This record gives sequence, structure tokens and C-alpha cells, in this order.
Amino acid sequence: MLRRFALILRTLVSTAGKDAVARAMPLYMGLGLVAAVVFGGNGMHPSQLTGLAGASLPFRLALWAVWLLVAMPAARALLRAPATFFLRALPVPRAQLLAAHALLLAVAELPWVALWAIGVGALDGPAAGALAGCAAGAAAVAAHGMLLARPRGARELAPLSLLAGAMLLGAPAPILLACAAPALVVGLRAAFVRAPEVAAGREPSLVPSAAPVLGGALASLSLAYLAALVRGHRAVLVRGLALAALGAFVGSAWARTSGQLADEPLAAVSLVALAPFSLFVGAGLAGPVLREERRIAWLLDTCGAAAPLRAGAAAAAVAAPVVALALAHGAAVGALSRAAPVAALRLLGGAALAGLLLSAVALGCVRWSMRDDGRDSSRVLLTVLAAVVAATATAWTLRELALAAWAPAAAWLAVPAGARWSSRSRGRGAAVREGAAR
Repeated sequence: MLRRFALILRTLVSTAGKDAVARAMPLYMGLGLVAAVVFGGNGMHPSQLTGLAGASLPFRLALWAVWLLVAMPAARALLRAPATFFLRALPVPRAQLLAAHALLLAVAELPWVALWAIGVGALDGPAAGALAGCAAGAAAVAAHGMLLARPRGARELAPLSLLAGAMLLGAPAPILLACAAPALVVGLRAAFVRAPEVAAGREPSLVPSAAPVLGGALASLSLAYLAALVRGHRAVLVRGLALAALGAFVGSAWARTSGQLADEPLAAVSLVALAPFSLFVGAGLAGPVLREERRIAWLLDTCGAAAPLRAGAAAAAVAAPVVALALAHGAAVGALSRAAPVAALRLLGGAALAGLLLSAVALGCVRWSMRDDGRDSSRVLLTVLAAVVAATATAWTLRELALAAWAPAAAWLAVPAGARWSSRSRGRGAAVREGAAR
């Protein structure tokens, strides 16, 4: 029995596990970077965050919503990976399959478990912290299972209501664990059973037929890139929303616990939290846009599309979602920190400008890194991480003046000269490889 369970678990890790790692890695990397900054020696302690969530209903709701959104790509990959559907046809007890999926989901929830275990354990002792971590992890697994199952009928809605009530009321760990148990069993089973149905169905498109709504070649090409993003890379947009929500929550919680609620310190905290997420989101969007640009290069050449048009359309397609998410970040920070109207406007302006500049930086980093030599992924990761460290350091030290420091790099990488420079770098790499092959 144990040998069969180990074989099932190994199969899931080699299929759904790899997909989950690929989808969730940018989110977890951004989460780890922000945790290192916020929970460092000069930042806040996890107990302050968990205590704030326990005392404030809006923060508790925001904290749960952010984590469920952040971990949803990993949970969806673990439960809906088409490569695992063949396991349902094998003569294997369903209980073992559900247990293997639950174990992998628990691994995906480990950052959430660690937050509550450390936060509660610092105040009430290690035993209470371990119980709080287990309860939070079980509730998160149950909530993800219920969200993916799309509950139907009273048999599934009743445990979901019980779990939601415990989460909203901030129930103690034993009660939360007791409320999560039935929801975990029912939700995980329903999500497991309905996974092939969801994968086989075709979701409706969110983008109408590609017509030049605003007029002009630049607008038409930018809208075409955005249509390709929404239709084929919706998961990237969802991950961007999760990162933006996480940055807004962490920034506002940090500002409230550290007392930095004046206009200038609040804007600086917002930029520090926004910088890594904007770069990660921009890099995630830049890859599909540049691949689409290369795919239709023959059409652009035939139509005589100039370099400024191509660079501007790619930059606009990447910047539009990033700026929208940055505005949402600024609005959320202002609302959660209860900023004055003037401070809220300052947050929105700084966030929008930061999103615009950092999206151009991310696009330039990804464009320079794509050379088709089998090492594009590692090169993109290293360049984006370097940009994240540099942007976060400048935001931490220069505060709002960091916008002036980001502007030259963004202008160079977004203009046609920067695009041609990165393209020439990629071309030289291809020429060297071709010469070596000869």
C-alpha cells in the first residue's frame, strides 16, 4: 500500500508538480523577496501581521484573499494537470489519489503555514504556533479545493459556508481546523472529479474580434498584442493580479505597523513594495509579447512597419496591464492605510509612473535575454532578478527620487535604439552559434 502511494506521489510530482513549479515560481520568488525585505531586521515581525489580521476584519479578509490568489496557479496545476488524468482509470483507491493531491497542495501552502506558525508561536508558544499553522494550511487547502470545484448543491455549499464563516470571524485554531476538515474532504473530492470536465471545456474569449478600435497602426498593433495576451496567456495576467495584491497588502501592513503614514514615507513604502512586482509582472508579459512579435515578423516586414512602431506597440502592450495593476496597487495601499485624499493621489501618481517605467525596463531585459540558445529562461531570470534588486535598492534609499533614477534606463530600453541594441546582441549570439556549428 505504501509502495503504491509512493508511486502515485512520484507520478504526480513528475507531471503536475513540474507544471505547478513553472506556474508558481514567479509568485513565490516575489513573495520570498518581499518577505526578506519586510520581515528583515529593520522590518516588521510576522506576529505583527498575524495580530493585525486577527484584530481587523478588512486586513483578515485581504490577507486571506491575497494568499488564495497567490497560491491559486499552483493549486490549479496540481489538481487540473491533464497529464494526471490517466490515474483515474487505474485500479487505485480514490482515497490514495486524493491523499497524494492533498499532500502536494499542503507543500504549496507551506509559506502560509510558516507565516501563522511563526507569528502565533512568537506570542503563544511553539505548540500554539504549530496548531495555528496546521489550521491555516488545512483551511487554505480546503478553500483552494472548493474554489476549483465550483460548489454545487447544499452538500458542498454547507461545508464551504462553515469554512468561510470561520475564516471571516477569525476563529481560534482548533475551531478553524474543525471547520476546515469537512470542506477539505468535500472540496478536494469535487475538484478531483470535475477536473477533466473543466479541462475539456472551452472558456469564452474575453477579447472581441481584433478590429482597430482606436485607429492608427500603433493602437491596432498594441491591441493585437493585448488580445494575444488575454486569449493565450490569461494565467500570466492572473499571476500579475496576485502579485499586485500581495504588494499592496504587504506595503500597507508595513506602513501601519511601522507608523510610516505620512505622505512621503507612505509613498516610499509603496514604491519599495511595488518595484519587484512590477518587474516580475512586466517580465511575465514581455515574453509572450516578444514571441508574438517574432511570430508575425514576416507580416510586419511586408507591411513596412518601422522600428519605432514595433518598439512602441510592444512597450504599450506590456505597459498597459502593468500600469493598471500599479494603479490598483496604489489605490489599495491608500485604502488599507487610510491615507488622506492628497496622499492617495500621490500614491496613485507614483504607482502609475513606476509601473510605466519598470514595464519598459522589464521589456528591455527580456528582449536582451531572448537569444534562442537554450538558456533564455535562466538568462531572463538572472537579468530580471538583477533589475529587481537594483530597483528595490534605489526605492529603499532614494524614495520617490527613484523614479528619476529609473527613467533613463526605461527610456533607453523602450526607444527603438534600445530595441535594436538588444536585437543586435541576440543576432551576434546567433551568428556565433552558426559559425561554431559550421
